[in-house]
Amino acid sequence: MRIENTQAGVGLIEVMVALLLLAVAVLGFSAMQMSAIKATDESLMRTRSLAIMRGGAETMRTNPSGIAAFKTAINGSSDSVTVDSKVITKSSCVTSANTAPTAAASCTINQLATRDGLLLKSYASANDINIGMAPNGCPGTSGNQELQCFVASWEILPLI
Repeated sequence: MRIENTQAGVGLIEVMVALLLLAVAVLGFSAMQMSAIKATDESLMRTRSLAIMRGGAETMRTNPSGIAAFKTAINGSSDSVTVDSKVITKSSCVTSANTAPTAAASCTINQLATRDGLLLKSYASANDINIGMAPNGCPGTSGNQELQCFVASWEILPLI
C-alpha cells in the first residue's frame, strides 16, 4: 500500500500563522500596558499638584492679609524677593530650635507670605510642577469675596 504525502508543509504554515497572531496580540498588550503606565504617571502628577495647591490654599487662609505678597512670590521668576526693604528667600524668617529669635528672624506679614510663596514654588519645582496664580482673581467669577485661582502644569514625557 502506498501513502501519498499531500500534506507536506501545511503544518509549518499553520505554525507560522499562529505565531503571527500571537505576535499581534503581544504587541497590542504592550501598547495597552504603555497606555496604562502613562495614565498612572498622569494620576501621580495630578495628585502631587493638588497636594501642593491645597497647601497653598491653606497658607493663604492662615494669612489672608498677605495674599498679594504670596501671589507675587508664586508668579515671580526669582528665588528671592525684596519686601519692605528686606530680601526674602524660602529660608528667611525662620529661627532654629537651638537659638532664640533675633531681630533678623522677625518678619512682617507680607514677608512671611512671600517666604511661604517662595517655599511652595520651590517644592513644586522640585516635583517638576509649575504653579502660578491668576493675576486678577479667578476669571468668570463674581461675588463678595475675591476668589483666587491656582494653576498647575507639568509635562508627561513619553515612555519610549
